[in-house]
Amino acid sequence: MPKIVLTVELKELRDRASEATQFLKSKVEGKMKTKGTQVQIEGAKTKQVKLLLHKFLHHQGLNHYRVLSQSGVLEVAPPEKHVLHLPERIGSPPTAAQTTPYLFPQTPALTPEKKRKAKPKHKYE
Repeated sequence: MPKIVLTVELKELRDRASEATQFLKSKVEGKMKTKGTQVQIEGAKTKQVKLLLHKFLHHQGLNHYRVLSQSGVLEVAPPEKHVLHLPERIGSPPTAAQTTPYLFPQTPALTPEKKRKAKPKHKYE
């Protein structure tokens, strides 16, 4: 029966790939081969290696990195970049007197603007 070979891809760790390799070598029993940023471990359980990679990432302060597992290949993936789109604000923020009229009784209270309804777009324009 052939031994199962697990491949670990560390390319996304860049300069810490060698540290991760050393960490795995110290913790995992079994034959290991290193090819660039790939580590091939013979006879290791995927779940155990994944747990060890999570442990390494946590100790390095890389908590947002993820370990993805796909058919005998474990890959360390960087955090996803989420772009936050905020609507642009028009005008200036209201003054303290406008927003808290009970503290400034001589100032008129701020009345909410009525929003204009957008015209529905026609299909054929």
